[in-house]
Amino acid sequence: MLLQKILTGSFLICTGFLLVSCYKDYKPEFFNGEWLSDSLVTKDNDHWREFLHFENGQAARTTYWGKKYLLNKNLQLKGLEMYDRDKALFQIKVLDSNKIIVEGKDYYGSFLRNDFQLDDTKKAVSKAEETEKQRKKLFGKWKAVDFKTVSLATNPEDAFIIQSPEQRTIAGIPTHEITSIDFGYNMLLFRCNTRTIPFEYSAEPNTIEFRSGDVIYTLRYYVEKERLIIEYITFRNVLNSITFEKTQ
Repeated sequence: MLLQKILTGSFLICTGFLLVSCYKDYKPEFFNGEWLSDSLVTKDNDHWREFLHFENGQAARTTYWGKKYLLNKNLQLKGLEMYDRDKALFQIKVLDSNKIIVEGKDYYGSFLRNDFQLDDTKKAVSKAEETEKQRKKLFGKWKAVDFKTVSLATNPEDAFIIQSPEQRTIAGIPTHEITSIDFGYNMLLFRCNTRTIPFEYSAEPNTIEFRSGDVIYTLRYYVEKERLIIEYITFRNVLNSITFEKTQ
């Protein structure tokens, strides 16, 4: 009987210790920084990765691969829950100091702490908002009306490189062959006379980025007098520029 009481007491003490461990009170500063998803399941099936940004009890969600880049801002962290005003949207489970699980209605995400954070929360939110604003200008179909190729080299000997066909391209496509370009939320299509080349892209306020094989291309864009100008500088410092007019 005495042994049973000792074992029962030991079990209750261990159980209590485990419960206290499971419900450890994490201060908001613990989450500070940027977290990158390595697994994501959401009903908004238009993106495959997200960022969580925490700063002293404030939180935001962003992505570079969906219809919206800014998913939530001004979230409040209360304990292990994230609130939008008075509504709890997400619950957090801390696995260790560098990994958390975030769950909500029709939502599951596993996140890793990102040690190479580029922006703080305010900058990340501002950048996502500005990107959404600028990206809307791209949507639609654009017809090429002009193109130019210019050497930016300061060395006279390098100026001759502009004659090389490899330097007169955008993403491996001869600049003069591009007749139009179509922009969707995360897909762009280069149209030529005999082929169409699709790419999945991500955007920033003045640039778009996409991959072709092992190569990542970064194009600068801007809209001027209702015309879209896209610029690409090759590794030999040759500027390829195409001017487009919107058709749809």
